[in-house]
Amino acid sequence: MAWPSSNWDPWLLGIWAVAWELAGRLLFPNWDVSYAIYGARFWMDRGSAWMNVWPGMDFLLGQLANMFGEPEAAVSLVGITLNLGATLIVWAIGKRLGLDRIIAISAALATGLWFKPPLGGWVGDHLSFGVALMPALLLALQRGNWNRWLGLISGACMTYGLTLKLNNSAPGLLISGIWIIAFLLNKNKFQKPEARNLASELGWITIGAGVTAMLLSVLIPITGGLYPKIIDTYSLVINSKAANQAEWQKLFMLPLQINIQEAIKEQQKGVLIFMPIVVAFWLAMLSNAWRIYKKPSNCDCEFTSILLLVSSAFVGLSLGRGLTHRLFLLPAGLIFSIGHQPWPIRWRRLGAMAILGYLLACWLSFAWIQRNAERQGGYNSRLILADSNQKNICIDLSQTQTIGKTQCWSSSEVAEQFAGLVDVQMIANELGISFRNQAIGEGDLREKWNWRQGTKEGRKAWIKEQVKTINNLKLPYLIERLSLTDAELQNPQYEEFKEARLKQRAQLAKELGATELGRIGAATLWRTRWGTKSQ
Repeated sequence: MAWPSSNWDPWLLGIWAVAWELAGRLLFPNWDVSYAIYGARFWMDRGSAWMNVWPGMDFLLGQLANMFGEPEAAVSLVGITLNLGATLIVWAIGKRLGLDRIIAISAALATGLWFKPPLGGWVGDHLSFGVALMPALLLALQRGNWNRWLGLISGACMTYGLTLKLNNSAPGLLISGIWIIAFLLNKNKFQKPEARNLASELGWITIGAGVTAMLLSVLIPITGGLYPKIIDTYSLVINSKAANQAEWQKLFMLPLQINIQEAIKEQQKGVLIFMPIVVAFWLAMLSNAWRIYKKPSNCDCEFTSILLLVSSAFVGLSLGRGLTHRLFLLPAGLIFSIGHQPWPIRWRRLGAMAILGYLLACWLSFAWIQRNAERQGGYNSRLILADSNQKNICIDLSQTQTIGKTQCWSSSEVAEQFAGLVDVQMIANELGISFRNQAIGEGDLREKWNWRQGTKEGRKAWIKEQVKTINNLKLPYLIERLSLTDAELQNPQYEEFKEARLKQRAQLAKELGATELGRIGAATLWRTRWGTKSQ
């Protein structure tokens, strides 16, 4: 049977990318998508960002949620767009570099499989990665032909990237910048650029960055200003537990942070199955570097392969996720590295298809393991559109009262009467609401990100601020999950907060004159001094 016309390639690849993204969303659960959905709903209700560590994502998802009327649709659209965009740009770069059609298609198919789908509905990491790497990818697509539009786009990506997850976008922007400089220097045979041209190009980058920063500062209204808030937030993060995710020792475990000795000793089959990727990564890096050294005048493909490999490996250093979440564009980099080897074309094609087949087998194995994983509506990454939101929540008061009685509140009553604190966005998502007491641009209690919140003084200040807000709004009910779950306590970074969190919870209840009514899942419902027993 004859191959379809090459004109069909982008369309078929697009269908592939969308199909696998939706399949990944339905198969792989991801807790963090609850933050994305809640942030979008918060924007719909309040007109600004909820989360202090990624206001730019809340802005994007919130605007789309306003357009479609539901946060789930916004998250789905961004996820599909990310996977589709990554797949097509890999294919377009491969075609532009003159790679064989089958090899370019194989690289794109591998990207559609692994770039976004294993993350389920979570989009934060890959949105940040994509924005940060966009200038370098566009330059690769242009074969090194820099122009003013690339300068404007690069500047815009810089300032928008700063509003996303900086543990992804900051190293991504740095790698983009270094790669662009190295690529252009090699392209121009290391000739010193004219001062006039250099000033012009830097000027276009500055204009793109400045205009985008001004627009975002207006479009994302946060007290004290968007970028000052980001600087303040990350000055606290740098000295917090979250900074440990980028430990320098991880450099010895590139590209997927696999502890080989531990994996072998404990027979971690789910880890060992990815060992061929680690070996292939280092072979590809050495091969590309050697070819650049031997023939620097015609090595666009080698430079591009290194960009895909290095960016994926180094951005993954700062992630606290599983290794399947760190692949990014690494599969495409491996296949690109085969595409320019001095082998007969049939062997190159066979190598590319072998990598693709191996990656497909890994994906299906991973999906089989995850198929029965926990599903909860409040953070369900399987939601493509809004599920039928709960109309109310009910609680059995016999848990705290002698006479049994069930009391229910409608979603509108919860939105109007309830304060929500700490990891209760799942309940809000199920009801299709946001909590009025939560401040714009402050996010949730996270000692892991904000070292100050973990101090005795910081906890007192947090209690004082929450009590003040709840009293000002005269909210009769409080729902909170300050106590840590068993899963969280398995993480040493959280375990040390256990006792302090319980004391903080008790003090908060005391300050609010609150009476415990019962539990809703892992959260506790309280009646504050503004409530009455008849409510």
